[in-house]
Amino acid sequence: MTVILIAAVVYLAICVYLYLNQRTFIYFPQPGVLYTGEKPVEIRSGEITLRGWAVNEGCDEAVIYFGGNGERPEANIPDFKQIFDNRTIYIINYRGYGESGGSPTEEGLYSDALAIYDYVSQKHSKICVIGRSLGTGVATYLASQREVDRLVLIEPFDSVVNIARAAYPFFPVKFMLKDRYDSAGRTGSITAETLIIMAERDEMIPGWSTENLISEFDREILEVVVIENATHNDIQNYPRYYRVLEEFVTSE
Repeated sequence: MTVILIAAVVYLAICVYLYLNQRTFIYFPQPGVLYTGEKPVEIRSGEITLRGWAVNEGCDEAVIYFGGNGERPEANIPDFKQIFDNRTIYIINYRGYGESGGSPTEEGLYSDALAIYDYVSQKHSKICVIGRSLGTGVATYLASQREVDRLVLIEPFDSVVNIARAAYPFFPVKFMLKDRYDSAGRTGSITAETLIIMAERDEMIPGWSTENLISEFDREILEVVVIENATHNDIQNYPRYYRVLEEFVTSE
């Protein structure tokens, strides 16, 4: 009986620890920024100031990029500047990331996405939204709330709840999670032409999670591409990745 009681106390203690510290398992903000040589831009989101870059300013159409969790999104600028040379590219750090203020939460990132879109939409006639990994959760939310010309989801997942269930099968994560990023539940509200890019050897996002998301989309608006041999963190090293991005975003 004593052993069972001790085990129960330990289990509850672990649950409490996971609950109180759950966001440290979800968000991995990178402080500071890489030098880009690009003109920085600031966007207000409520009381928070978001900081990033607007590249190729003055174009009629725009691209908004929501990066991966531990990614420095500005590292994409040289390649994006080349393949999207006739579009203004907005790369803005999430709250709590880079030099943006605040701390990351699901609700906060959603609010920031709307603020970024509303800022960009005042300057551009069409907006393409690209999200990678964590950024796909933000991108699907934005595409379900605003008019988006095209949507690109790179290494996406169906929901954080399902990912967490697989990672922590012995804990009631469904009831513990504050930030859920239920992308699969939003597909019915997405009308933009959508491209999903998968890494064949993705070791971070299970294939079944991406397939769950794919199954919820209207296949009339969806295209799926798999980058062979790519892993979660090196997909940007494959030339086909950029060819696919360029063709989808810039095609008429």
